[in-house]
Amino acid sequence: MTNISQNISTKIDASLAALRRGSMVMIRDQKQQAGFVKAAEFADFELPKFPYLDRITPTLCFTKKHVEFLRPNMTSERPVFSLPANMLSQAQIVGISIGESQLLPKNATLLPEHKNSLADLAVRTVKFAKLLPSALLYRLPSSESYEQERLSSNYQFPILEFADICNFSSNEAFLTISITADLPLKRAPKSKIIMFRNSNGKEEHFAIVVGEGLSAKEPLVRVHSQCLTGDVLGSLKCDCGDQLETALSMMSEGGNGVVIYLAQEGRDIGLLNKIRAYALQDAGLDTVEANHSLGFETDERGFKTAAEMLSLLGLNQIKLLTNNPDKVKQLNAYGIFVTQRLPLHLPTNNHNQNYMKIKKEKTGHLLK
Repeated sequence: MTNISQNISTKIDASLAALRRGSMVMIRDQKQQAGFVKAAEFADFELPKFPYLDRITPTLCFTKKHVEFLRPNMTSERPVFSLPANMLSQAQIVGISIGESQLLPKNATLLPEHKNSLADLAVRTVKFAKLLPSALLYRLPSSESYEQERLSSNYQFPILEFADICNFSSNEAFLTISITADLPLKRAPKSKIIMFRNSNGKEEHFAIVVGEGLSAKEPLVRVHSQCLTGDVLGSLKCDCGDQLETALSMMSEGGNGVVIYLAQEGRDIGLLNKIRAYALQDAGLDTVEANHSLGFETDERGFKTAAEMLSLLGLNQIKLLTNNPDKVKQLNAYGIFVTQRLPLHLPTNNHNQNYMKIKKEKTGHLLK
């Protein structure tokens, strides 16, 4: 990695860390317009006083999906909407960001914003930090870079340029194999684990190779997204843990297989946001509605990383163990030929029946 790349990565890491602890960063668009950004979920988090910001009306920015939930009759192709936040209390801002639609004033005017606008960049930045995709934006009146940098320096806020935001939100990271070790498992004693290093220095993905999984002509493959509650704690709210264990058993019995384990907790919204979605489900929303109420898409995952991992393992023809046709479609598009899709149908229980119903009806899973 070059010194320039290292400096950019360091700046991005510092910016994301600042947002996660409730602080601010400065962002700049293509026209050198700038603004300070804070995650809306931290609106009630007290920061040191910044007198300059008291003179700026903050803007609350959120995603199209969030607006479709807050205002079901409102339609637009714009990716982000904004709302002057000076008439909203801190509690209202936090509440709206977590999907409490009754807190949005009925007379509030939601303004559609263009892609790559400051509002769009603000939302993309907090979303990449694995925070709720709602942002408070303080637009700076001056487009003079000297004045912007002086303000940022005074408050010790990192600056993210337009190119930085496009770089990290494009997900164009690359992988390398880091280390391999034996890992006998209860369901598959003849297994090993292969760790992958991610160029963005963040998510750690791995593969479990069962038996002759790397030498089989068309190995049985399961692309599995991390589910701490299901895989580790044995949650009955989903079928993830059962799917993983069943896949490993099938591979062990067949003498070969590979589990591609992706760090995509909660369909890639992160553990905290996944539990927020659970709380909304407790209040009566289904899994898709809960994601939308938090501002997320139905499914935030992509499977390019899985295809890259399979390619690095030398596997380009596989039998895929999945109920999700989108996985087949994406892997084929990324150069991994799925010769056969094998279903993974498991018994439901009283806690996950509605979850499975929504999978079939709203996310296109091929279930009985």
